[in-house]
Amino acid sequence: MKKEFLSWFLLVFLSVIWGSSFILMERSMSPLGNEMVLGPFQVGSMRIVIASLVLLPIALRHIKKLNKENFGWLLITGLCGNFFPALLFTLAETGIESSLAGLLNMGTSIFVVLIGILAYKVIPNKWQIIGMIMAIFGLFKIFWNQIHFESNNLNYALLVFIATICYAISLTTIKYKLSHMKPLVITALSFLMILLPAIVVAMFTKAYQPIVQHELGGLAVGYLIILSVVGTALAVFMFNNLVAISSPIFSSGVTYLIPIVAVLIGVWDGEQ
Repeated sequence: MKKEFLSWFLLVFLSVIWGSSFILMERSMSPLGNEMVLGPFQVGSMRIVIASLVLLPIALRHIKKLNKENFGWLLITGLCGNFFPALLFTLAETGIESSLAGLLNMGTSIFVVLIGILAYKVIPNKWQIIGMIMAIFGLFKIFWNQIHFESNNLNYALLVFIATICYAISLTTIKYKLSHMKPLVITALSFLMILLPAIVVAMFTKAYQPIVQHELGGLAVGYLIILSVVGTALAVFMFNNLVAISSPIFSSGVTYLIPIVAVLIGVWDGEQ
């Protein structure tokens, strides 16, 4: 019962944290909502750099646990669970509203089921199948009502779907390939693996310039630090704990609750 309560607590708590991360991404790029200070790749890369540096002391303490057996799986977890989604979501939010990005994020649960079936031969029960069908229907309705083909925001919506596939790959990898490792170690080492690529992207896009030179740079980096420390480093650690004590399908259920938070915040912020 204790484990079940903890699972539900983490599920709800993560929903609040990640549900608010979409508006934080938007505010990191445009602190006042009208002028872009940081570009999407600047925010995405700096988000990973800051989160990785926060977790670096833990990663260095457990560096000996990084070996040839888990190197590839940790790299997949880092790239698919954090690096690529961080870039894809910020880029998507330059073309669609943060609340819509939060809604589309529930595609993760669908891909978790599909990857579980295809890669790990995990057969979902009838209720999980019904849930997946409902999710597919919900996503279809969202696309039908919210995606405007004439404004070309379909391409930005597809970026979110690519990110959800990445999330599903990472989630199933943690559960079926890294279950022997502690969640904190998985989190720290997977971020260590993507620190250098994130630094390269940040340097290539000159992410430091707007932070120093723009008058709103300090406000933008304030939102970015909250996004990186709470919405990334802490949240990923908590999510890896959730995956460790529950099933991948239950863990992916967070993507059904995230849209509630994302939409409420979006409405409060004046989004349509």
